[in-house]
Amino acid sequence: MVGRTYRQAERGSPMKQWLILLLVLVATGFVGAQELPTELDEDRVPQTQTGGDCLIRGGTVLTASHGRLEGVDILVRDGKIAEIGEDLSADDGMTVIEAAGKYVIPGIIDCHSHMAISGGVNEGTVAITSEVRIADTVRNDDLTIYRALAGGVTAANLLHGSANPIGGRNAVIRLKYKHPVDDIMFPGAPLGVKFALGENPKRSRQRFPNTRMGVEAVIRRAFIEARHYQTEWKEYDATIAKGEKASAPRRDLRLETLSGIIEGTVLVHAHCYRADEILMLIRIAEEFGFTVATFQHVLEGYKVAPEIAKHGAGASTFSDWWAYKIEAYDAIPYNAALMTRAGIVTSLNSDSGEMVRRLYHEAAKGMKYGDLSEEQALRLITLNAAIQLGIDSRVGSIDVGKDADIAIFNKHPFSVYTRCEMTLIEGEVFFERTDREIEPRNLGVEPIGIAAKETATAIRPASLRNLTGPSHAVVGATIHPVSREPIENGTVVIRGGRIVAVGPRDRVSVPEGATITPGDGLHVYPGMIDSGTEIGLTEIGSIDMTQDATEAGSFNPDLRSWIAINHDSEMIPVTRVNGITSVMSSPTGGQIAGQASLIHLDGWTREEMIVKAPLALAVNFPALPPDRKWQDDKRVKELINWIERARRYDANVREAKSAGQRGPDRDVMLEELAPYANGERPIIFPANRQKHIVDVVDFALENGLRPIIRGGREAWKVADYLAKKGVPSVIGPVLATPYYPHDPYDAAFFNASVLHDAGAKFAFQTDDASNSRNLPFHAGMAAAFGLDADAAYRAVTLSAAEIWGVEDVLGSIDEGKIADLIVTDGDPLEFRTKIHEIFIDGKPVGLESKHTRLYERYLKRLPKASRTERF
Repeated sequence: MVGRTYRQAERGSPMKQWLILLLVLVATGFVGAQELPTELDEDRVPQTQTGGDCLIRGGTVLTASHGRLEGVDILVRDGKIAEIGEDLSADDGMTVIEAAGKYVIPGIIDCHSHMAISGGVNEGTVAITSEVRIADTVRNDDLTIYRALAGGVTAANLLHGSANPIGGRNAVIRLKYKHPVDDIMFPGAPLGVKFALGENPKRSRQRFPNTRMGVEAVIRRAFIEARHYQTEWKEYDATIAKGEKASAPRRDLRLETLSGIIEGTVLVHAHCYRADEILMLIRIAEEFGFTVATFQHVLEGYKVAPEIAKHGAGASTFSDWWAYKIEAYDAIPYNAALMTRAGIVTSLNSDSGEMVRRLYHEAAKGMKYGDLSEEQALRLITLNAAIQLGIDSRVGSIDVGKDADIAIFNKHPFSVYTRCEMTLIEGEVFFERTDREIEPRNLGVEPIGIAAKETATAIRPASLRNLTGPSHAVVGATIHPVSREPIENGTVVIRGGRIVAVGPRDRVSVPEGATITPGDGLHVYPGMIDSGTEIGLTEIGSIDMTQDATEAGSFNPDLRSWIAINHDSEMIPVTRVNGITSVMSSPTGGQIAGQASLIHLDGWTREEMIVKAPLALAVNFPALPPDRKWQDDKRVKELINWIERARRYDANVREAKSAGQRGPDRDVMLEELAPYANGERPIIFPANRQKHIVDVVDFALENGLRPIIRGGREAWKVADYLAKKGVPSVIGPVLATPYYPHDPYDAAFFNASVLHDAGAKFAFQTDDASNSRNLPFHAGMAAAFGLDADAAYRAVTLSAAEIWGVEDVLGSIDEGKIADLIVTDGDPLEFRTKIHEIFIDGKPVGLESKHTRLYERYLKRLPKASRTERF
């Protein structure tokens, strides 16, 4: 977090709006200007300057080519790695970078990006645009460049969009923020062209193609025409070589590029998803005598991994994105590992201005899903990407003679708790973290981390005597109750869906006949709670018929999310196998969207899944410009009118019932709204920006409501205010970029830390149905940037339970609570931790999902040696 305050207004609408907002908030006493850290371009200039010559001393070096080297030095001269070894000496006047206790890796390379491109990435007016060039539109001041540097990224492949079967030419760049564009372009990188298969290029109904058949026909016809073009030029060259006169063929930049593909001088980077279309392009490539350089995204690559390997193509995929459209529904997080095991040069890409900042975390998933080795996982974001782009002779690994493109991390790059501290390109520092350690602020308030006391509202052991049913015990594990200190060599006993005993092993009796899970070397934690999803209400992002979260109309307080929960959704097992046992699922449409519910991620029916319903009401409060008061907004006045009507209706009903009279005609909308209007139940208000949060809190408290902020991306700017007002926040996604260019690059990451230090109550949400399973990594990222690790886990367990009013039954391992437990071999926030067993409502739940089934099925397609070999 850059500890500077706002000093000057830069040009541009966002900055001006922020300045207006700041003045308004200062004037009203919500925030002091000195408390808002900012990050301007002057703050982004590294303090360490090397001139391309430096000694990086004493780090643990992960080379990506020849293993791990402990405590070695890297000598850099003229931007090149000159020597690697122990006790190297710096040249006179050379900058020394101390890396003892830190990890040094090759600069990360993103093989699929759209950063730093001005004027749009798609020329989609026609089906073939291989003449257009991304290089003509590269800009050096895109803030994504700097934010990517902050994640250790040093190079990126800038690709045309996927609107047409054959798109434009790529540009490979080095992330030299605000350097001249000529200096940014990676010298000698082979030219490539973006192809696109599947849904994207056939979306247009104004031009051919509209089908996958048409996509194939476009590409095939284009190469046939390119061959004719080649023939014309060969005949012309032969005629001239004979000394005869001839008219040169008309130069065609489009066909010239395609001819280069056939000749092998131009690479093909093909956007694709489904196995059938991957095979289609392989067959076309074979017909015309070229090899596809990379299949991009290639989410079903694991289904045809032997064919891709035989063809010799590379594969650049996502780690775990899936279900955002129909052709991504069979995507699995084991894809990279399966393709690697098949012998394919595989990389991970971001295709995102946000994910590019944490590709090191994405690589860690290669070890989690598929058991790749440390070096093989590291290659997914370094050496393999360099090979795919034809720049591996210069970058991608830490070897003598290569360019000194290097990233330094304070912890192992595959730990969820790591941070990038420094990034170098050609030996010069382009990113340097200014605050090496985040110092917590002492505000004189009690922190909301783990308290050494029992939950006050827990059901007491006396109420457990009548519980019946089979017993299960985890014996000898380290128990992490969250409500108090860990218990070494402990035992947890479950009966009738509840925790009936927990404590040291020698003090807890295991009932006769109980099923026993040996816990030696294992850990037991409360199951995690994702406090913001649409799980059960959505299935495939782009398929409207699978969407049940957003209803038409502006005011629907009687909509009940739990009625529409699909208990057989594939999202449910995919999520729970990573330790998430409960989620808050909420409607989203209109001004009053409907009522949310808290559900277990297991159950034969939706009734069995319900933990608490109704849970809260979702209300979309308008986000107003900085100079507009909520009191003057028409939509807010209409909302107040609904609240007042509900109160009057409820009062009339109560009065009539008390007097034994009939009362008003039943109005189900006002009936359902009344408990929220009367402050009996909480209301969820999505709000991310600073003013929006303040407006929501003011409105809610002034009208006697119980607000919960959902989102809270800028809650750190009003943390003391939220603490003072006693308003909890469900913050996230943590894995998000700042709203404003002057906000620190890590604002979303340290958000929770600031709230914690202020004493404000918070929990985490992913706001993501398909990847709710990544909840622990959101919490872990917050811990990497200042939040206490225990408080981070509390935020996905007990704090979440407290916010939703279920702390008497969920959130900690205490006698009387529902037995939602996970058994692990380590910290559940870490990527490489394995979950061994899950209990939901006291029942063991299997670790199988759609993804594990597809993994097991297609693992059998690989040669036997590849299935078991650990790279």
